[in-house]
Amino acid sequence: MTEFVRRFLVHWNDCDPARIVFHGNFIRWMDEGFTDMTRARGVDFAALAAEDPHFRGAPLVDLRCSFRTPAHFADMLEHRIAPPAFPGGRAFRVAHRFLLEDGRLVAEGEQTRIWGRDEGDGLRAVPMPADVLARLGG
Repeated sequence: MTEFVRRFLVHWNDCDPARIVFHGNFIRWMDEGFTDMTRARGVDFAALAAEDPHFRGAPLVDLRCSFRTPAHFADMLEHRIAPPAFPGGRAFRVAHRFLLEDGRLVAEGEQTRIWGRDEGDGLRAVPMPADVLARLGG
């Protein structure tokens, strides 16, 4: 399966007083990108939750992000999301890269997520359903 790519403009309110993108926005953009990727591949978390009252989505359990070069107001960013990696067990990893139009790497990061259910005793990681796994490239 290929990378999922989305492009967006850096807005004024994305920047900090140093006039560069505030670091926390990359975390938000990774989360938004994950949702965009899953929806584009036919995985709709709202529909899954409506079908199964115990489903809790794909909660984030670990995160890292490294910053390579600043992005500024009015830059166009390309967000590249690799197909999820399923190293075994109940967690999966999603790698993200943000690039400027000239190809320079702005930031790169990785999310670790689980497939979550709550049976009344709290959130638990459970195996991802086979049809969802296939749509996400596992």
